[in-house]
Amino acid sequence: MKLNSAAVIIAILLCAQGPSGYSTAAQNPHRASNGLIAFTLRDQNRKLQIFTENPDGSNQKQLTFEGDNGRPAWSPDGKKITFGAYRDGKRWVGVMEADGSNQKLIAEGTDPDWSPDGRQIAFSSADGQIWVMSTDGSNKLQVTRSATHKSGPSWSPEGKRMVFTLVGNRASRTDFKPQVGIMNSDGTNERILTTEDRTNVHIEPDGSVTVLETAHDAGVPAWSPVEDKIAFFSGIARQHGQVWAINADGTGSKQLTETRGSSEDPSWSPDGKQILFSTGRSGRNELWVMDAEGKNQRKVSNMEAYPYPGRATWQPVR
Repeated sequence: MKLNSAAVIIAILLCAQGPSGYSTAAQNPHRASNGLIAFTLRDQNRKLQIFTENPDGSNQKQLTFEGDNGRPAWSPDGKKITFGAYRDGKRWVGVMEADGSNQKLIAEGTDPDWSPDGRQIAFSSADGQIWVMSTDGSNKLQVTRSATHKSGPSWSPEGKRMVFTLVGNRASRTDFKPQVGIMNSDGTNERILTTEDRTNVHIEPDGSVTVLETAHDAGVPAWSPVEDKIAFFSGIARQHGQVWAINADGTGSKQLTETRGSSEDPSWSPDGKQILFSTGRSGRNELWVMDAEGKNQRKVSNMEAYPYPGRATWQPVR
């Protein structure tokens, strides 16, 4: 059978699509290398500040000095950082150069994340909705308008979808039922991704299994920069839990850490091969790294959290 050129192109595109119908080849045509890590520590006044360091924990450099600052996110070209800032009782989204210079507060909000094309920043508003804006703070656009409270957006590699933390019972301070939500980046087709039951376990040296805790709460998702896979926290919110991964279609949920101390706040390396996460396994908060499948877990450095989560982020180098 003879195919015309249009039919051949369509067939190629269909073969290149992943299980969710998005072209995996187009998601990351120029995969980035791994540069510096941005993370948080306290200064001498006990304020939370953003630092950078090498992937081995060396050469730490403080970038922020005013108020409390946290949840950094690198721009796709690795030249800038967006971050959360707490100043005079208000939460702000800020932007700065990679060396900490030229800091600007560009919008009230929190939990910023840079779009893959570098043109927009998604963030959470005080009323629990997700917005996007240009990287200079202009062209603010409300994306979600549903009744649920949402925070912490994370873009998909092709920029057409987002995951976020969805709070199902905000009225409760002890059981607010967070889950990982997913939607199109224009706010349509909002739904819960983490619908499967989960139980955190620990594998003992003799191979036996110890149940750590039920794991029905889920949140702080981070989308891999190179594929349709999402890392997230699952456990008992504001108490303890583990790092898991799940496919963007809701299948393949897998526990990656099994520590007796909580492990949470995952983020991916630019090449998608490693995951940074915070953990309290030693009795204090530390930044660790592991392979994308949960193997070769090792400490990078100490770190701190609150009033922002202890999420670190890895600089893309192109």
